Amino acid sequence: MSLEAERRRKAELQRIESSLKRIETGDYGYCVTCGEQIPLKRLELDPTLPTCVDCAGSGRGH
Repeated sequence: MSLEAERRRKAELQRIESSLKRIETGDYGYCVTCGEQIPLKRLELDPTLPTCVDCAGSGRGH
């Protein structure tokens, strides 16, 4: 059980670090797959999301 918690913690930290890098480069808020702007409501739900709804739903994201 603690191994799973550790894996989740590491995955969350990786998502946060990736988001911070996108902020630094000016790419934050844009889908890493298609380049379209990610809707603000989606980012409000989870600020670490790297993809738009379409790309996340198609399995192309992550």
